Amino acid sequence: MNTTNHDDLALQALQVCLCLHARKGARAITQLFDHALSPVGLKATQLSLLMVVNARTPIRVGDLAAALVTDSTTVSRTLKPLIVRKLVTLQPLPDDKRVKQVALTDDGKAILDHAMPLWQTAQTRVARHLGGTMVQTLLPALDAAAGLSPGSNP
Repeated sequence: MNTTNHDDLALQALQVCLCLHARKGARAITQLFDHALSPVGLKATQLSLLMVVNARTPIRVGDLAAALVTDSTTVSRTLKPLIVRKLVTLQPLPDDKRVKQVALTDDGKAILDHAMPLWQTAQTRVARHLGGTMVQTLLPALDAAAGLSPGSNP
């Protein structure tokens, strides 16, 4: 193939690549949320995990990973500082010691209570920046995208 064709395609892709633009937007939003959550010592990824655990306590690590559309290794890495801070517990299932489940502690609930107003401020800032119509379009679009998998055929 002609290198010029590859160069042209790469330049075109730079403008329309869904992955590139989604990741850029996600990084900017994550940085804004990380900054907003700094007073309680949480990262956006940790807050997301705490919110899911709070809604589904206790939850198996694999189910938590699926809910966050990530892998168990990433969940385990995100859990470590939360376990150290005693915000969550990680315990084996009574009937299968190989499977671990995560539960929110009282300290975890308290930090979540402190974090949610900070989250609300960041959420409002992003929503105002994007505009209401964009948010109403973006949330379902991102949820739909989260349902993609490498083997799926949308």
